[in-house]
Amino acid sequence: MVKYLHMISRWAAPGLAWLLALATCVVPARAEEIRIGGTGAALGTMRLLGAAYAKQHAGDVVTVLPSLGSGGGIKALAAGAVQIAVSGRPLTAAEAAAGASAVEYGRTPVVFATHSRNPVSSLSLKELAEIYSGERLAWPDGSRIRLVLRPMGDADSEAIKNLSPALRRAKELAEQRQGLLVTVTDQETAEQLEKVAGAVGPTTLALLLSERRALKPLALDGVRPDAQAIADERYPLQRVLYLVTAPRSGPAAQGFVDFARSPAGRAILQRTGHWVK
Repeated sequence: MVKYLHMISRWAAPGLAWLLALATCVVPARAEEIRIGGTGAALGTMRLLGAAYAKQHAGDVVTVLPSLGSGGGIKALAAGAVQIAVSGRPLTAAEAAAGASAVEYGRTPVVFATHSRNPVSSLSLKELAEIYSGERLAWPDGSRIRLVLRPMGDADSEAIKNLSPALRRAKELAEQRQGLLVTVTDQETAEQLEKVAGAVGPTTLALLLSERRALKPLALDGVRPDAQAIADERYPLQRVLYLVTAPRSGPAAQGFVDFARSPAGRAILQRTGHWVK
């Protein structure tokens, strides 16, 4: 087990090594452990799926690690430190050539979220661009807007820029503004959105629902961000999520993947804001 912690900590965000130790449990000798790691947007859902899977497979233990990011999870999979990686992007050619195999398990809206106590329930693209550019600094009640940013080059950041030319310019301005909150992981983003008064920023509906965050997703140009809006192509932002395995992942890992795609697994996914094809 120490060996696995050493390998995984190479890909975890700084300061997460001690969390990995807490997340990894001692497994009885005859139990089959399935270690899962990757994008933070998927971790709450994986815990719910893991608990349901374990009830049906006595002796198997599903351990979900703190956020490694999509790339970190796939690297940990290649090294044998996890049996399943969860990714918010397709495999690269090099990852596929190395033997990784990805299965899409769901799509979830990328949402702009704020604290559940905020009376605002919707933003227009114009208002969103004004928030990013710094032209709009206060909510309708006069309280300060605190914008939470993801790093430049992040997949969600690039998707936001593609919503409109005005939002692209505004997002680029925001990346140059001083004093804005910048978060690295999905969980860190959600934590800042919860605890900072007036905060607003991007996250996923799956994370909000699966982790029961004290946050609400804002409608965008009047369109409520839910799984049906993704299916109908009415809502413009989504994250496609994949379960990634390798040849040595083992039969228990494949059993988990099959469970996630079963009626019981699909029901959990649908309850947690996923559109499942």
